[in-house]
Amino acid sequence: MNEQLVHTEPVVGSGRVVPDLLYDGGSIDVLYDYHEEAVRWYETNLGWSVRQQESWKPDPRAAQGKMTHMGRGLWLTSSVTSQRLPYHYAERGTVDPHVRLCLRAADLEQTRSALEGRGVRVTDLYAGPGGHRYFDAWLTAEGTRIAFVEEQAPSPVPLPPCGPNEDVCVRIGVSHLDEAVPWYERYIGMQVEAVHREEGYAVMSLGVNHHPDGKSLWILESLPPGAYTGPVDGPVRPTCFVQGRDAFFAYYQFLKDSGVMVGEMGGFTGRGLALFHLYDRDGNRFNVSSFV
Repeated sequence: MNEQLVHTEPVVGSGRVVPDLLYDGGSIDVLYDYHEEAVRWYETNLGWSVRQQESWKPDPRAAQGKMTHMGRGLWLTSSVTSQRLPYHYAERGTVDPHVRLCLRAADLEQTRSALEGRGVRVTDLYAGPGGHRYFDAWLTAEGTRIAFVEEQAPSPVPLPPCGPNEDVCVRIGVSHLDEAVPWYERYIGMQVEAVHREEGYAVMSLGVNHHPDGKSLWILESLPPGAYTGPVDGPVRPTCFVQGRDAFFAYYQFLKDSGVMVGEMGGFTGRGLALFHLYDRDGNRFNVSSFV
C-alpha cells in the first residue's frame, strides 16, 4: 500500500533551516597498495572505465593519496596516513554497513552467475523494495558489499537514475521505519516520495549536484529482527554536497547542537574540499561535503 506522509518542514534549533543537500555521487575506499588492482577489477568485472585519475591527498594529515573517477559519480579513493583520519578512516572485517549502493543490471541472473564464476561471494536472488529482484555481492579482494537490482515493471519504485546517464540509487536499513522517515526529513531535508508501510520501506529523495532537475532516490527499508545497529564506518560512502561555506559549517553546528552524532571535520577545512559525516538513529553513516 502506498501511503503519503505529511511533510515536516526541516526547521529546528535557533531558527536555522537544513540546507539543500544534493546527491554528489560518492566514494569507495580501497587500500592504497591495491588501488590500481582495484581499478582494473572494476574495469574487468563491471565494465567501468576510468574518467579521471589523480594523485590526491584527501586530508593535509595524509602522507599520500590516490583518487580515480570510475563514472556514475563514484570515485575509488586511497590514502596513506600515520593516524586515523576523522572522515577517511574505513572499517574492514567487521559487520557490513546497512548503507548500500544499488546498481542496476540489465540481466540480473547473468550478472550474478558471472560474478560468482569469478570467485565473488554473492547472495541468492531475493525480493526487495518495489517488487524488484536483488542480490548482494562482496566486490574486490577487500569484500566491499554492493547491491545489484533488476528493474521489474510495473513497480512503485521505478529506480530512475540519480542524474543523466546514471544508474545508482541508495538503500539504507533502519530498525523503525516510522521514526526514520521523519528523522531524515528533519535532519537531512529529504522529501517523502511514498511510504509502503506494509512492505517495510519508504522512498525518499534529494536533488542532484550539477543537475538542477535531477532527483536521487534513497530507499529506507526495515531491518530484519536482530540486525546489528550502531555506528559503522564502511568503505562505501554516498555523499551529498552543500553549496556555500557558511551553510556548510552552520549545518554541522546545528547537527551537533541537536544531539545528532557527528564525526570530526575532515579534508581541507581552511580552503578546499571539506567533509564531515553523521550517523542516523541506527548508526548508518551519512556523508556531507563542500568546497570552503
